[in-house]
Amino acid sequence: MEIPQKLKEYIDNNRGSLPPITDPDEPLQIDSLGLVRLIAFLESDLGIRVEDEELVADNFTTLRKVGELIATKTPTASTAEVKCSPQEGIPTFSTNPENT
Repeated sequence: MEIPQKLKEYIDNNRGSLPPITDPDEPLQIDSLGLVRLIAFLESDLGIRVEDEELVADNFTTLRKVGELIATKTPTASTAEVKCSPQEGIPTFSTNPENT
């Protein structure tokens, strides 16, 4: 299992005054707000959808655990955008923003 470099950099840059992670089994020591931000990062930057049933502390204790969670996922190709037609005010959906 390979831990994405982007994930390691994100965690190292968002641990406050704690030193960078050198061991993938080292506790992340993030608080609840840090966890919410990490999940938002996984979903927005890595395209990894974290399901409600996966929101358990054990999945986010170490870099290795987060990497294992990511390894079970397939990144989404693109995020769907919702746009309103100016004429009708009706939402339209697009999975490719370049085609809108």
